[in-house]
Amino acid sequence: MQSIKIYLELASEIITELIESGFNIELVLADSLYGESSQFIRKIAEYNLAYVVSIRSNHGVWLPAGQSVRANKWCKFSRTFNNQKSETRYIREIIYGKKKEP
Repeated sequence: MQSIKIYLELASEIITELIESGFNIELVLADSLYGESSQFIRKIAEYNLAYVVSIRSNHGVWLPAGQSVRANKWCKFSRTFNNQKSETRYIREIIYGKKKEP
């Protein structure tokens, strides 16, 4: 658990250093370790950065008023492992927030 905290702190520090060094960050992408960390989300929100993060299916989020949740259809895909065996898997995108206007 301590190592997870170190990763989160390090990622937050890297974002701060990049911003302070003048880098223009257009989008932050992160896996569920970071997506489920309120500390990390607060850091990227502090700089008003756009982000896409993963969360596990057993994890929830609070949304601001007026925002909603949308879900795409389940899509089938083939997952090939390093031993060359394949399995059929399914993926679904859950979208939180306001829908972008075209």
